[in-house]
Amino acid sequence: MTDTEYSVYMMPFPGDVLAAVRVDEEGYTSIYINDALSPAAKKRAFLHELRHMKREDMNNEKPIEEVEAD
Repeated sequence: MTDTEYSVYMMPFPGDVLAAVRVDEEGYTSIYINDALSPAAKKRAFLHELRHMKREDMNNEKPIEEVEAD
């Protein structure tokens, strides 16, 4: 990840989803964080999603279970 611009949004998530990262059609990245989390958990979720961005996990063909296990 080199100088990637991104936006961060706080929003409700169903179930036990903590956060998600998405790249749109134009290549812009958005990080979505569960707004029900504590401030410390929000920070952990944000850093977790940044690691996905750095590893470019959104661009591989691995199943999400395999990506999260890495």
